Amino acid sequence: MILGLLGSASATSGTRRALEELGHRIRSAGRDFEYVDFAVEYRELHDVSAYTEPPAPGSQTEAIRRRVSSTEAIVLATPVHHGSFSGLLKNALDQLDDEGFAGRPVGLLAHGTTATGTVAAADALRPVVRALGGWASPTSVGVATADLTSGPGGGLSPAVAERMETLVGELLWFPARAGMVASR
Repeated sequence: MILGLLGSASATSGTRRALEELGHRIRSAGRDFEYVDFAVEYRELHDVSAYTEPPAPGSQTEAIRRRVSSTEAIVLATPVHHGSFSGLLKNALDQLDDEGFAGRPVGLLAHGTTATGTVAAADALRPVVRALGGWASPTSVGVATADLTSGPGGGLSPAVAERMETLVGELLWFPARAGMVASR
């Protein structure tokens, strides 16, 4: 199962829409996909006193750690906030321990008004992924507002759709090579 972590609080955000498009591609590739909506789940601010020994069961920190550790891959999806990733996503990531991503591939998806901003946000997440023991996929997906099409059959620009397909391939390739999932 691949887990998306949505760092947007808006119910109508482009970040949410882009993550849902990526999830559709993951499912089409034969993997389960779901995402955590941090605007709904895990809303409490990170409690530093719970970091080393989170109260279990039922604490927010314990619950997000358990959920992330049960996945074969992760996707971090963020809106661009001041040239970086969102505080909502940062708060959630702060609750993971140093091995939160433990050798798993992590896809990076950013949405903003321009392509330049999306690259900056995705690049800001790379050292965080490393610090949590993960492997940031070489391909990140930046979705500018103009890349989201509307109307009948609305979706993504062809260039972004292609990058999503590449990202899905990377997320599926790594666990199979690392012996994390049965080969298909």
